[in-house]
Amino acid sequence: MKTEAENQTGIATLDSLPNLHNAKVSPRELSSTYWTPEVEGEYKVGVIMEIKEENYTDDKSGETVKLPCIIMLNQEEDGSFNTIRNGSKRLVATIESAIESGELVLGQTPIRLSYLGKRKNKTNSYQSDRWSVKPIVL
Repeated sequence: MKTEAENQTGIATLDSLPNLHNAKVSPRELSSTYWTPEVEGEYKVGVIMEIKEENYTDDKSGETVKLPCIIMLNQEEDGSFNTIRNGSKRLVATIESAIESGELVLGQTPIRLSYLGKRKNKTNSYQSDRWSVKPIVL
């Protein structure tokens, strides 16, 4: 039976916790890193958990801006997990479109996210990242 404190917070009270030094630790790292691929062909595999606005400081202006980012639970080759995020407009738009069409379900659909390099924009002098997002068939 849960105590009143457990019912309100969903967290066990400290006196009911077992010895945590002997408990199994999850392979998932809760802190996240911003993934900035540098070489064409770099990829990540895992599950998109959410699209979330993150605060970033613009290097040129010093202004803080809100940037929509994908938050991905990434699996490393050794089977461990970490959380990465990326705010590429093209990547976020691709993921949003896949969610809307039902091709990707947040927290469920495993994908391979590959960086394809940069391409010059047709409408201005800047370059944009190109991506491949493919579901993984299990």
